[in-house]
Amino acid sequence: MVRYSKSLARTSTVLDADRGQSTPQSKSAIPISLEDAAHREDDRAGLRDLDARLERAQGLTRAQRDAQRISPRDAAADIDHPMKERRLLAPGTTRQPLSGRQQKARRKAALAVLNKLPSTQYRALTDLMDEGSGGWARINDQLSASAGDIEALSERDTAGVRRLDRAIQACEAATDRGHVVYANVRLPTAINRSNIEAYTQRQYQPGDEVAFDRYTGAAHSLHEITPVDDPAGRVAVFEIQTRRGIYLGKSEGSDDSAHLLPRGMQLRVVGVHHATYQGRAGEQGSRMVIQLVDATPEPARRSEQ
Repeated sequence: MVRYSKSLARTSTVLDADRGQSTPQSKSAIPISLEDAAHREDDRAGLRDLDARLERAQGLTRAQRDAQRISPRDAAADIDHPMKERRLLAPGTTRQPLSGRQQKARRKAALAVLNKLPSTQYRALTDLMDEGSGGWARINDQLSASAGDIEALSERDTAGVRRLDRAIQACEAATDRGHVVYANVRLPTAINRSNIEAYTQRQYQPGDEVAFDRYTGAAHSLHEITPVDDPAGRVAVFEIQTRRGIYLGKSEGSDDSAHLLPRGMQLRVVGVHHATYQGRAGEQGSRMVIQLVDATPEPARRSEQ
């Protein structure tokens, strides 16, 4: 069950980071009623229960279970060396660009998968990331409206979502590295640089949980997503520790470390603070960072057949 901030018990609304319309570059957080938030979490809990029942069902292979699951399975490969893990950074640590070596390794692993994807999965991925196609808004808005229930989507879009899930899982299974990625989140219009710190600390307290029903566009380097259209200073950034998703960025030396996170994630708040960052050319800046760690539950399952 999602645990909301204790301070919200005295209010009539809760900030939903995934309910407003999004783009591959940013989420949009909007206030929703506490009643609506509770209903949405009840719906998610019900969907997780269906997946758990499916995992316990006899006579099904893993592929058959995956074809019927509501939420995609975490397919991340085991990490074979502690140096390949990535952890959230301490508040006083400057966020540096992803190294060229890291970019090269991640790009190589991703290309090995992308080049072998079935054409239907590759097309589903490119359609999602091409904002001109309308796929990003159409798919994600439906996922958000249904609290992640893909059975509520059209038959065409349900098939597309399952192809996207399989493409992301294929990359997860081939990537033996952890990730710390960054995703912008635009806060309500009443928020600006004078009150963003107090507001985010009130809305996102350690131990609170945040649900991402949508696919999420992110990057491995904080300076890459620093917005240029934020004169009011109301765009914060999620710093996310996870094993999930697919690297879509370029190779070494490029300011493109894009990463796509899967749908159906649940994340736990670790802390909120101003964080400094440095770009590849040495430029520096500061962002309001909300630190999250992946806490997506995965139901226990029978031995694979």
